[in-house]
Amino acid sequence: MVSPNPKEIALAWLTNYATALYSASASNVAQLFLPDGWLRDVLTFTWDMRSLEGRTKIEAYLTEENALKQAGISSVQLDERQFLQPQQFHLPRGQEGIEGSFTFETRVGHGRGLVKLLRDVDGEWRAYSVSMLLSDLRGHEEASYESGLYGGHTIAWEEVFAERKHRIETNPHVLIIGGGQCGLNVAARFKQMGIPSLLIERNIRIGDNWRKRYPTLTLHTTKTHHQMLYQTYPSNWPLFTPRDKLADTLETYAINQDLVVWTNAQIQGRPSYDTKNRKWTVTIDHDGKEAHIQPSHIVLATGLLGGPNMPHLPNEELFTGTVLHQTQYMGGRPYQGKDVVVVGAGNTSIDICQDLCHHGAASVTMVQRSSSCVSEGDNTKKHIDSIWPEGVPIEISDFKFASVPMGQLKKLSQGIQDLMWEEEKVLHAKLRKGGVKLNMGLEGSGQFLLIWERCGGYWLDKGAADLIASGEIKVKQGAQPTSFSKDELILEDGFKLKADVVLFATGYENIREVNRKIFGSEVIDQTGAVWGLDQEGELNGSYRPSGHPGLWYAPGDFYASRFMSKHLGIQIKAIELGLMDPFPKDANGSKNSAEK
Repeated sequence: MVSPNPKEIALAWLTNYATALYSASASNVAQLFLPDGWLRDVLTFTWDMRSLEGRTKIEAYLTEENALKQAGISSVQLDERQFLQPQQFHLPRGQEGIEGSFTFETRVGHGRGLVKLLRDVDGEWRAYSVSMLLSDLRGHEEASYESGLYGGHTIAWEEVFAERKHRIETNPHVLIIGGGQCGLNVAARFKQMGIPSLLIERNIRIGDNWRKRYPTLTLHTTKTHHQMLYQTYPSNWPLFTPRDKLADTLETYAINQDLVVWTNAQIQGRPSYDTKNRKWTVTIDHDGKEAHIQPSHIVLATGLLGGPNMPHLPNEELFTGTVLHQTQYMGGRPYQGKDVVVVGAGNTSIDICQDLCHHGAASVTMVQRSSSCVSEGDNTKKHIDSIWPEGVPIEISDFKFASVPMGQLKKLSQGIQDLMWEEEKVLHAKLRKGGVKLNMGLEGSGQFLLIWERCGGYWLDKGAADLIASGEIKVKQGAQPTSFSKDELILEDGFKLKADVVLFATGYENIREVNRKIFGSEVIDQTGAVWGLDQEGELNGSYRPSGHPGLWYAPGDFYASRFMSKHLGIQIKAIELGLMDPFPKDANGSKNSAEK
């Protein structure tokens, strides 16, 4: 049997696709997809992120408000740059397809796309999925690097940066609140896109939001996943980045990327928005001095997980031991010889339990109230490496991952539940021996989708399963804590856990609730849900209109802010150029189909 030629197959399909796009025939476009194929559109046909499943929905979407004609697609070409050339791909149960990247033009900018092709029942190659992403507005392309020689090599860099810094501090177009990885990635992206941005961080130093967490914390993804924009880690960097190394990296990143940052800075009073002038009025306390600015946009990068979610149970005042939240845990040494109960069963909880055992706690009991999705470290590394492999530029890997509709990925994952359970069989046997209740994600879609749907309910095992199997970490499963006694935590089933220390690893408030305290309910109630997937599998309220003009949410992990910051920047540029409606149509910030 002759092997398929990826380039020939991709080019043949793309030629037909281009013809259908040029003629603005939504029905002809839809027929090039499998009956259950997916189209992912990022700012190409409408000023939104949409994922459509099936020919009927794809055709209807492209027809709505004449979106296909208004987009004005032209110059569709196969992209044969390194790592983007047409190639074979494999689905989990052995089905093989062809993947190809392409570039295109629209009426307003440049775009890039990716198609995955499978054979249909009639033997023809049709699209399993197609992504089309607007990558730059024409005439407002993202910059690369400067020469480093200023004024004919007569002006020093310190003078150049001082002038830029003064201009931005005096009149920032965007105020970014939060100096973690999300805020920094957004600020770095905006700088390259020519969007003057001031970033404020309430802590004394950039990176303190990580330095203040428990000492043994390391990131639960490998370094290929959690790179920052424009910068790679040194070749000898640890596979899983420790807390303090990450904090220091973020601090130096702000310097290396020439970002304008105010630390020890927070908003004072309540910001107000003028709908006529489309400006915010904001007062900032910066190092004890008041500053007044009027940005056009505010980006909330304060973290998807806001303030501590701390339960307060009856009779807590009777308890003679220590009660604390995970944010207050600074290592296990003070709890040597003590009976510790940890409420919660996610990544932080299991890390803390493992650390307590290492530091000689008399007993460690984890209260697992429902069930958890748990994966083994090597398996997680294998999956991450398949998406963000070593040696491939991060922008290429991000693009390819972003080209897979989340709804399609969820359905694919649900179809291989048996394979995912089998992969974790050895690990799960240890956990079940200790009494842990397990799941395979929401609706059986696996751990990876939990990150996007819940941002919790899972953990990556780094050796704690052996401690659970041996009984060194005890598990009390299936009951909520209800109250305290003098020296016990009492659960709803009447079970009593003797404790010197009760630690609540119960997570955090949502970003909307944290910012409600700053902006007030009148503003925040205009915004919709943040994070989680909508009915099409797109992120709710993140890097897209929030529902309130000039207010944007930028939460998530390193990938989310690294890649989606570009989409956010394009939208802000499009509003200023009069291409995009500055006033969102609804509280979810979706379905804005302003003409291009």
